[in-house]
Amino acid sequence: MEVRPATGADALAIATVHVHSWQAAYRGLLPQSYLDGLHPLGRLDGWKDILDATRWPTTGTLVLVADTGDVIGFAGLSPTRDDDQDQRSVGELQTLYLAPAAWRLGGGSMLLQAVQSHLRGAGFTVATAWVLETNARARTFYEHHHWRPDGTSKPHDWGTFVVTDVRYRVTLG
Repeated sequence: MEVRPATGADALAIATVHVHSWQAAYRGLLPQSYLDGLHPLGRLDGWKDILDATRWPTTGTLVLVADTGDVIGFAGLSPTRDDDQDQRSVGELQTLYLAPAAWRLGGGSMLLQAVQSHLRGAGFTVATAWVLETNARARTFYEHHHWRPDGTSKPHDWGTFVVTDVRYRVTLG
């Protein structure tokens, strides 16, 4: 496996991983009707826009590529979007998802380490990430990598349902 910066050509692969990961990871945590309605083509334009907005070194998407050449994971990063944090020193891990078949094979750790290294190289001293409060698998993953909840939470309104996100943080030493 390797991690590399995403390009526009990766948009459909990222959208596919995104949808399949959500459908597996959020089963029982988000309404099943919402998850069943997700489709990669419905996420494609959004991913094209995100990839077009890449502004390395501070904003972009990294992909995890299998030995076969297939994109099996991705992570998006940027300066923090939180009003109570300093955009010059706090970077944000916006997304980190792997194809379900790639779970628990070390790729998530590899991708997270690459994100942290990239944020550190861009001059950030702290990284944050918002995690669904009820997502025990993700919370355990971040805590295993020394990320800690900082006591901040917020409602996330999806229009037809509301969930709570908690903010995690790690010092980029």
